[in-house]
Amino acid sequence: MSLQKTENQNARILVCLSSSISNVKVIHAASKITAAFHGTLIALFVETPAYALMSDEDRKRLRSNMNLAEKLGATLETVTGDDVPYQIAEFARVSDISSIVIGQTNTVGGLLRRKKSLTDRLMTYAPDLDYFIIPDYGTKVYMARKQPERNRKRLLTDSAIFVASMLVSTAIGFLFSHLGFTDANIIMVYLLGLLVVSISTTHRAYSMVWAVISVLLFDLLFTTPKFTFYAYGTGYPVTFLIMLAAAFTISTLAIRLKQNAGQSAKAAQRMSVVLETDRQLTKAKSMEEILSVLANQLTKLLDRSLIIYPAENDTLGDPIFYPAAGDTVPYRTNEEKQAVEWAFAHHKRAGATTEVFPKTDYLYYSMRVLEHAYGVVGVAVHDTPLDASEQSVLASVVGECSLALENARNAREKEETMVLAENERLRANLLRAVSHDLRTPLTSIMGNADSLMACGDTLDAKTRGQLYNDIYQDAQWLTGMVENLLSASRMKEGKLNLKMTTELMDDMISEAVTHLSRQLKPYTLNRSQSDELLFVKADARLLVQVVINLLDNAIKYAPEGSTIWIDTLARDGNVVVRIADNGPGIPDDQKDHIFDLFYSSGNPTGDSRRGLGIGLALCQSIIKAHNGTITVMDHEPQGAVFEFALPRDEVNLNE
Repeated sequence: MSLQKTENQNARILVCLSSSISNVKVIHAASKITAAFHGTLIALFVETPAYALMSDEDRKRLRSNMNLAEKLGATLETVTGDDVPYQIAEFARVSDISSIVIGQTNTVGGLLRRKKSLTDRLMTYAPDLDYFIIPDYGTKVYMARKQPERNRKRLLTDSAIFVASMLVSTAIGFLFSHLGFTDANIIMVYLLGLLVVSISTTHRAYSMVWAVISVLLFDLLFTTPKFTFYAYGTGYPVTFLIMLAAAFTISTLAIRLKQNAGQSAKAAQRMSVVLETDRQLTKAKSMEEILSVLANQLTKLLDRSLIIYPAENDTLGDPIFYPAAGDTVPYRTNEEKQAVEWAFAHHKRAGATTEVFPKTDYLYYSMRVLEHAYGVVGVAVHDTPLDASEQSVLASVVGECSLALENARNAREKEETMVLAENERLRANLLRAVSHDLRTPLTSIMGNADSLMACGDTLDAKTRGQLYNDIYQDAQWLTGMVENLLSASRMKEGKLNLKMTTELMDDMISEAVTHLSRQLKPYTLNRSQSDELLFVKADARLLVQVVINLLDNAIKYAPEGSTIWIDTLARDGNVVVRIADNGPGIPDDQKDHIFDLFYSSGNPTGDSRRGLGIGLALCQSIIKAHNGTITVMDHEPQGAVFEFALPRDEVNLNE
């Protein structure tokens, strides 16, 4: 029955797991309650220091109960601590639990009063929660047997520590007695030996036996009359009882402290691995880096072999094996393959220690976030199953890596979307620029050609020559634009292969000047060359195109009759080319964008035609491909200066 009945829909319901036989009944009841309230079921196991002493049968039953809870749709969680009710209450508080489902059997009474049950203590810690208590009157009370499998070597080691400590303590007691020290000093020696035994041995039985034997030895060897268990002093019986009680108390506290210290160290180590995983995942970008982090961290945490099946487009790829020390590549049996495929398809655990393909050597976890699957992780189990806390941390690390893979996928999709948007923007700009800026020269060519065809015979030679020249200039302008478009397209697709040869910079400048000789006639060209021969390693065709674009830019904006300067010099191991004009210049707010693709300043050109905004962007791409730099600056007193620098190539002219 339940103490209260929750009325909240979509409640978070907690069921407590244990190795008890009756826990199956509690789990099924919790599943039905969760379904009735359309809630979320969480299964919690509290790992106490006694877990290390649990028998194989109890561990197997606990794993079976965990598998059942997971099969029924529960989310598995594990916490560690001494006080089970307190740990359950704290987990419920931080996890926003609304109801707890827990089993209860008849409680064994004490001598004076009924012993407080786990449920009673839990309700004391968390009185505001709703409780569903599943009675277990018809089931025989199961008491977990704590029978550790102690190997012979450990047993001999513990026995040797016990005997050695007893001999050393007794020897020191004889020394103190010979030196005339009081009995209290000898008692402290035995208590110190008790601490050593409690901390150094693996079972509290050694401490209990020590407490009894130390009292008997003290009575036998150090009280009068010696070598008998009879004592003259009337206070000795009380001393013996106090000594025995102190021994039992010290041993109990020492054992508990050792257990808590070991448990805390284990939890701290696992938390450190989880935090380190998070830190490394923030740096990992690709799937390969994320899977590498997952493998390294799980190998460090579990010291077991791993096998990872990455997935792409909902299809499992080839496995990647990460062997532990001394392990070999796993044999991929048909059952192992089926377990992997089942875990991938159902987003649940499969393989060893589960009810799905339990005869496999690996325990498989699916890496999935919502509908996106990223692969399967397999952990070697063989004959040593994972304990509850290891499974909990394993699930946490796999979950963190799944989220990292999801974030990487989202970032990749966002980047692809941005690229598509940028391509669409460039395409729209190109279409707009082509439709607007190429229309003017085409209209001019068609008009001039129409005039020549209609009345060419009646026109004088000077007028016909001017029309022919205009057609030629417009066609050459169109040719330059088309060449720039093709080069920009090839560079955008990574198909612009550089044919590097050693070239004289002045020769390439001269070729560009010759190409633009008609356009340069209205201007005064002022060339300044270095006295040295300046060679560069470059693709001559592309570098000539850079100079043509920069000169064409100067011609476009500089007024006719003005001067255009071309300077070539050596500076800091580079060959520097400066092309300057005295046009309107470039405003400071445009300098950062002047090399952007399809960017065009608002300054009017001499022929009222506007560039496509490709030439300067292409110049920058070509110069960067040659490991050079290109900049723009003001020309005093008016105009702009474009300067590019390329690494100088030394040539031995005597060869």
